[in-house]
Amino acid sequence: MSRFSSGHLLRCPLFFSPRARRIRGRDARPPGPRPGTTPFFLYKPGGRYRNTRSEGGTLMNDTAARSERRTARPGAAAIAAAALCAALYLPVLAALARQWIVDPNYQHGIAVPIVSAFFVWRRRGVLRSSDGGGGAAAGWAIVAFASALLVAGTAAAELFTARVSLPLMLIGVLLIFRGAAFVRSLAFPLLFLFMMIPLPYIVYYRLTFPMQLMSAKLAAAVLQGAGVEVIRRGNILVLPNYTLEVVAACSGLRSLMTLVTLSLVLCAVSGLGNRRRAILAASSVPIAIAANTIRLALTAIGARAAGPAFADGILHEISGLIVFGSGFVMLLLVWGVLAWQRGKKPHTAR
Repeated sequence: MSRFSSGHLLRCPLFFSPRARRIRGRDARPPGPRPGTTPFFLYKPGGRYRNTRSEGGTLMNDTAARSERRTARPGAAAIAAAALCAALYLPVLAALARQWIVDPNYQHGIAVPIVSAFFVWRRRGVLRSSDGGGGAAAGWAIVAFASALLVAGTAAAELFTARVSLPLMLIGVLLIFRGAAFVRSLAFPLLFLFMMIPLPYIVYYRLTFPMQLMSAKLAAAVLQGAGVEVIRRGNILVLPNYTLEVVAACSGLRSLMTLVTLSLVLCAVSGLGNRRRAILAASSVPIAIAANTIRLALTAIGARAAGPAFADGILHEISGLIVFGSGFVMLLLVWGVLAWQRGKKPHTAR
């Protein structure tokens, strides 16, 4: 027995036998909780769980201790996953930001992540109380799909495929680490991120020329209805003193994408039901076409009344503001009509 210290003796199973208890004394008890009681451990930040008190510790039972250990691991894993995603998508984000700045067709994309962040901030109270709710399996599937899109898009130099994988990857990671309830609470800001992604060039140019012809046809009809002499030749409007060519930039596709994005924001704050929100979002398409027609008609009328220099100068500079302003006013009118039909005034959803 001299070879063993008292600590070794206390850990010996024989020491807990009835005979060993008699050796230790009448009041001696084996270490551990009493029958019918809950074991408590002392948690010291940065240290280990102990069954004795020490300075700076916090008393907690074994259930809380296990919960503390569980929540510490996902936090570190989430930080590591965020760092990995940032490293993978840094080239994609850099190219996307450059296109937002250079390409006037997608300058509205700069505002999309800012608007999404605002809606996340608005729901911060709901997010604190949202529980896990499962969804890890779906999250891993989405992450795998997004990873495949990123690899394929990068290997084939296909920007759209690589960019689409970014919101998908974000949704998948949130499903894994925060659960389905958390992602449902952020459904709009997460899905709204897709509006920041430019269309593939092949799609853009397939849409542009038909919209050029349609805009020229509608503008010619408006001008003829206003008593202005005009002859349409394809996408060209010929006036007595001016020739207006409806080029790709004047097709209305740029204003269409901007007003669709704006209509989705209005839907999120409108307080309308799902059916009326769908109507408000769908109305942005004819509104964008109408706003572009108004711009073309005003340009032709300005050239006829004040001369080509006025049409190509001041009027051309403010034409974008005309489209956006008139489109925004028409969207507000549609919102007001839908809210009036519902029996209440437009208000901001909480």
